[in-house]
Amino acid sequence: KEEENSPFNLPQEIDTPQAEQFVSDLYKIWHFLMEHNKKIGILATVILLVVGAYFGYKTYLDNIETKASEIVDKGIFYLREGKKEEALKLFELARKEYPNAPSTKLATFLLGKLKKDAKVLKSLENEDSMIASPTKTSLSAIYIDEGKIEEAKRAISNMKRDKDWTHPEAVYEKVVIALKEN
Repeated sequence: KEEENSPFNLPQEIDTPQAEQFVSDLYKIWHFLMEHNKKIGILATVILLVVGAYFGYKTYLDNIETKASEIVDKGIFYLREGKKEEALKLFELARKEYPNAPSTKLATFLLGKLKKDAKVLKSLENEDSMIASPTKTSLSAIYIDEGKIEEAKRAISNMKRDKDWTHPEAVYEKVVIALKEN
């Protein structure tokens, strides 16, 4: 009965069983869509909202990273030019304005290393990124300079030869620590 009311009509010259089945399937799909159009519309709206929110958030994060990287790049430029104070100001600005941007990790590392500030470096110690390895050795070096041998040991104690690319530097620092201990 539904096929008689089908909005799809086949021309006589291509009226075959396969064509009739195709038209029947099209009509069933069309009928299903018309019967459930409100539910499908709501589902499509929800999907569009979720996808839009995801891409909006991703764009927001990308914009933040772009702004942070511009500041950090300027700081590195000033550092290369020998303008350490201007560079430190820019690194501080990146930390203040964009604390969660990936480029800010580099700014934090450079700030801590240049100021020899263990507190700043300590904030990066447990990062799961390439910045963690040099942070540990830099932190250890600061502690060695301050005479805090136990803290220096802890800073490099969990470095792994196959994972941390600054492992050779850590070995050197372990030798310095051993010499300072006796």
